[in-house]
Amino acid sequence: MDDLKKKIRTLEKIAYDPYERIEHPTAEDWKKSYDALKELCELDPEESIYPNTLGYLCYYGRHTGGERKYAEARAWFEQGNKLYNIESAYKLADMLTDGLGGPVDRKRALRLYLHMYLYCRDQFEGGVRNSKFADTALRMGRLYHEGKIPEKDDLEALGYLLEAKYAIEWRKQYEHYGDDTVERNITRLIDECEKPDEETRKARYIGMNPGRVPHYLLTDNDALMTMEIETADDGSVRLECRRQRKDGKKPHRILWSVAPAMKCFMTDFVVVYGTEVREIWTRDPGKPVVCDRYEYDEKTDTHEYYLDNVLQCRLRSGEYVLPMDEFWLTEIRDHPEAGADIVQ
Repeated sequence: MDDLKKKIRTLEKIAYDPYERIEHPTAEDWKKSYDALKELCELDPEESIYPNTLGYLCYYGRHTGGERKYAEARAWFEQGNKLYNIESAYKLADMLTDGLGGPVDRKRALRLYLHMYLYCRDQFEGGVRNSKFADTALRMGRLYHEGKIPEKDDLEALGYLLEAKYAIEWRKQYEHYGDDTVERNITRLIDECEKPDEETRKARYIGMNPGRVPHYLLTDNDALMTMEIETADDGSVRLECRRQRKDGKKPHRILWSVAPAMKCFMTDFVVVYGTEVREIWTRDPGKPVVCDRYEYDEKTDTHEYYLDNVLQCRLRSGEYVLPMDEFWLTEIRDHPEAGADIVQ
């Protein structure tokens, strides 16, 4: 086993010399790298970085003096994708989209893009600092903006791009590997997207069960949730839910508001609009509701909020929606639809 590890270390040095130690690598240097990487794939078939690197070598033809080997590159990216390598999955999806190295398969390409997006989002929600969620959300935004696979939809693109904008700001606190370039690309695409008009914004809402909000805001025993309820003359309901720590400190976790495409998000609160609410009951009408526990009764379709096991608020038969345009982050507007009668 020690001999195997020693051989792998020796081959890795040869494989990555052109990337790390040789200032001006020649085609011969890249050929040595290619041969070493192929041997490494045989010695350690579970390591995804080797086929991924081989895929890029073949894609750009570095070891062949610039003659691109798309078919071989695609095969190596297939192998890297099977080993859950994110870069391999994306490059494979690109090649499937454009038909490089094999037939076009845009349906599979879209599945790969979405899989990587969801995988990285789960990482990001779990607090992985170097998650590539910003990059994957940017990629999804670009797909919808360019209309290459799904139909062009700038409103959908903006949702993903705003996620990317949020994620890159968070990641820049910890990581700095090319983040400035990613951020510039996000900003450029947001500027390029055709901004939705008022009617389009009104028509495009994402349904939300209000149980998702306390699920995220009450994530540990030290958390409280403050909820303010407003009702408009047309019967619509606006809830502003904020996370509050019992010790008074600011929230320390990334909090999402809705899945799978979140569209609008904040670190410590979320604004929710509602229609068709048959009943709202609060212990102290007009005052903010503070709770530390949430319950849902499926039989009566009732959402209940408790503080120290005392019922503070009840919502019955609520259909809630989250607006997704970036301007809603700072500007609150009336919900466009009329709801049912409100009992306060």
